[in-house]
Order: sequence, then structure tokens, then C-alpha cells
Amino acid sequence: MNTTQHNTFSAKEKPLHRDPNKAMQQMMDTIDALRSVYERETDALEKMDTNTFLSLQADKEIHALAYQAGINEIIARKDEMKKVDPALKDRLNTMQKEFSDLAVQNMAALERMNRAVTRLNGTIREVAKQEVKKQNAFNYNEIGRFEDSERKNISISISEEA
Repeated sequence: MNTTQHNTFSAKEKPLHRDPNKAMQQMMDTIDALRSVYERETDALEKMDTNTFLSLQADKEIHALAYQAGINEIIARKDEMKKVDPALKDRLNTMQKEFSDLAVQNMAALERMNRAVTRLNGTIREVAKQEVKKQNAFNYNEIGRFEDSERKNISISISEEA
């Protein structure tokens, strides 16, 4: 079992606590869980470990949805949240900033992975094209004439037996 799964919830399954301070603590736990997934995902991306990256996607979705539900609830309860202990608010703000910084690092790692995969796809396409050309010495030119790549004469005939 994944170590962050104990913090998963959706807005319908487990809303934030009625006590604003406890609700804020729940939100910080949710941020911690999502941050943990992002850290592991960023690490996997930097190591080009696609298996680990892919294995984290379900967890990432669960925790991202919990985060979104929590934020939406905090926004809906903004008047109540004004009563939260200022030290707790400061910790949440710090966590939010750190999380945002991590999200930027994660996006940069995703972009690097995307560029690497794009280059790999281009290389594979080029190798495949070259192989087809090697295998297929005869080609049609731009105006539809049949010619071989080595400019040899070609004999095309219909078998009389057919």
C-alpha cells in the first residue's frame, strides 16, 4: 500500500473538518500527500524512469482531486477560515509556496521528458524511413513515374501464363 493513500478523500467522502483550524490541518495533510507524489514523479522524470512515472499517475489524480476539493471548500468557507490561527495560516501559505515551486520543477521535468520522447520518436521515424528505402529500391517520383533509387532499368511485364 502506498504511504500517501491514507490521506485520500473526495469532497463527498470526507469533507474538511467543521473546526477551521482542523480543516486547515487537513488541507496541509492533503498538500503533503500531493507534494510527496510530485516529488517522486519529478525524481522519476529526471531519471527517465517511465515505469515509476506511469505507476504514480493514479495516486497523483486521487491526491490532486482531494486538493482541489479541499481548496474549493476553503474558498466556500472563507468567512470561517478568517478565524484560523495566524500561525497555521502562515504554515499553509509557506506550504502552498513550496508546493507551487515543486509544481514548476515538475512541469520543467515533464517538458524535458516530452522533448526527449519527441526526439526519440523522430529518430525512430527516420530509421524506419531509411529501412523502407533500403528494402524498397523502387519508388515513384513526384510526378508519378516509377524509378529505382539506383537508376537501373526495370523490366515490368505481364506473365502470359496468367
